[in-house]
Amino acid sequence: MSVPGNGRRPDPNVLQFRTHIRHCLEQHPETRLYVLVDGARYMTLENRLDAAGAAIRVEWLLAATELDEISRGGPALVEFMTDSDEASQLLDWLIERDQKSPLVSWLWSERSFEALSNHLKSHLFSRLPDGRMALFRYYNPIVRRSLEAVLDSEQRMALMLPLDRWQIWQPLVLAYQTYYRVGQEARHA
Repeated sequence: MSVPGNGRRPDPNVLQFRTHIRHCLEQHPETRLYVLVDGARYMTLENRLDAAGAAIRVEWLLAATELDEISRGGPALVEFMTDSDEASQLLDWLIERDQKSPLVSWLWSERSFEALSNHLKSHLFSRLPDGRMALFRYYNPIVRRSLEAVLDSEQRMALMLPLDRWQIWQPLVLAYQTYYRVGQEARHA
């Protein structure tokens, strides 16, 4: 992804994470970067995604569920399709916005967009002990961070199955927390 030519001086934190992304993709060309964005954290997210046009592929994961009417306030899975200015501008905005108030999960996987989407959708709802269904907001970075304390290893493995790693911004340490699929503990990147 190139640095957008909007005349604005790039934020050093944005550049640092962009460099991290580029390095990871160069080191592991079979791996794709997906972005899981919590639409409830930024209510005009849909406009931002629409502005990127064909540079990205988007699926609102709550669409065609019981919560279809509010699907734009739920999780959106995004894949960057091109290295265009539109893609770069969206990527920079997501990084910048995420580092101000976490709303993004950065997902690294060798799986296809469709396979990852299906997997993530399969975890959206959970049955409560009284039989009612509840939305499982694992896609919210604040919730995702807290999950490490409550999920057992089998549940963690089920959630991480198609992913190599999952990164979320940690505002208190000004770094990304990285969760790995198998055999590695979470660590700051």
